[in-house]
Amino acid sequence: MPTKPTTAALTSVAVLGISAAAFALATGTGPVSRQAAPAGASTPAAAASIARQLAAGVLPLRGPRRITHADLNAARALAPTTGSLTNPSASPTTGTGPGTGKAPPTTAECRAAYGAPCYSVRQLARAYGVNGAHRAGWTGRGATVVLPIWHSVPEKTLRHDLGVFSAAYGLPKVDLEYRATGPITPMPPPDAPDAPWRYAIAEETVLDASMIHAMAPHARIVAIATPETPTDGGYADILDAVRDYAAAHPGAIVSMSYGTYESDLPTATLTRLNQQLSQIISARKLTVTVSNGDTGNTSGQSTAPNVPWPASSPDVLAVGGTQVDLDDHGRRRSPDTVWGDPHGLGRATGGGLSKVFTRPAFQDRYAHLVGGHRGTSDVAANGSGDSRMIIYSTYNVLQGKINRDGGWWPAAGTSVSAPLWAGVLGLVRQAARQPLGRINPALYGLVAATGTRTGIADVTQGSNAVPGNPGFPAGLKWDVPSGNGTIGNARWLVPALAIAARRTST
Repeated sequence: MPTKPTTAALTSVAVLGISAAAFALATGTGPVSRQAAPAGASTPAAAASIARQLAAGVLPLRGPRRITHADLNAARALAPTTGSLTNPSASPTTGTGPGTGKAPPTTAECRAAYGAPCYSVRQLARAYGVNGAHRAGWTGRGATVVLPIWHSVPEKTLRHDLGVFSAAYGLPKVDLEYRATGPITPMPPPDAPDAPWRYAIAEETVLDASMIHAMAPHARIVAIATPETPTDGGYADILDAVRDYAAAHPGAIVSMSYGTYESDLPTATLTRLNQQLSQIISARKLTVTVSNGDTGNTSGQSTAPNVPWPASSPDVLAVGGTQVDLDDHGRRRSPDTVWGDPHGLGRATGGGLSKVFTRPAFQDRYAHLVGGHRGTSDVAANGSGDSRMIIYSTYNVLQGKINRDGGWWPAAGTSVSAPLWAGVLGLVRQAARQPLGRINPALYGLVAATGTRTGIADVTQGSNAVPGNPGFPAGLKWDVPSGNGTIGNARWLVPALAIAARRTST
């Protein structure tokens, strides 16, 4: 994330590093990071990294600085030539192709335009057994999912984009509440210096809300737009917004698709911020899901091991990324794998060992893997740039271009993964009929139980290695890049986790 906090997943932006925009979106979307840095500060290596990430379909919201037009121009030279977002090489007869028209592109159209498939939420809902959970009556009714983010997107635009998305996929009208905690700057024109950053945030908000709505169509979504002040990298604004909302609405689920790398803020600051977050969670029985980054076990600006906060907090559910392989009907053609970096672009799911937070009790059985450190991820879901999700967004930052004309765009990164889990937890909240609170003790306990249909699928293949950093491999049971696993069958997961949460809610 560029200047201030690091935003992990922004539509095409994913949680740490950058995520979400280029590689003809072949790599997908992810968080773009915002990190405090002197205005205009940059190095050739950092600029090249941002350009590669943009060209790979990832929006850098969380980086050494904000995304700029220069970054987008540099990305054009690296973007694939198999097609373009606004003018795909293929001219399909069933739809209008990515980035154009009212009909979302098909998997085949994405493959023709970008060289990689993209999937609809219908396909993913079937793959994850979410359709079965919906048929059983678990649709998120009574649950609230909060999306706090800097500036957000104009309310009218958010409602419009979610309306187009819902109509295309047969979803009910979204139950959306929009709040602003302070003065929000109007959206800039495409050629403004701050346009790339602001458009990325706007697209991130739409992405998160779309994934949540698809998983939990009757849950209330509360989008909270906060000002962007320099206090604690902007996180003071986020925590204040969550605290104030939760004071009158306890028991909500909070989805965050952004973060700041642990190396980017002083340990004392991170510890203090996490204490504030922990206190809010305890006082209001909140459940928090957080994107775990899109640059492997690095910050994207260095190959040194690094993990993002809030994902590294023991109080949240850190969500990593996987790659799915689905047919046109949403059936798995092969087991899910860890989202790795086959293209050598430095884009892979986050996952590593915290240098700030110690191993929580729920990870004691995995001490041989994490030592005395908090290990992330806790769970995973689809996030790979080679298995992107289709969303509709008015604002878009992709392939070295920015526009506000609206269209269907492929998105990837753990910015997809985290809100997917937030939506599924909305179903669990309905089934539990009480706040879930910190979900990790229930989740880890459920997975450890023998002879139980948990609905969680172990991910045993792949790694989050990127150039210069070996990352961590997947393995049997819990591992660093995929945690306890991905959503295998929500029809089983929802009741099983609801029962576990009722017993262990904290």
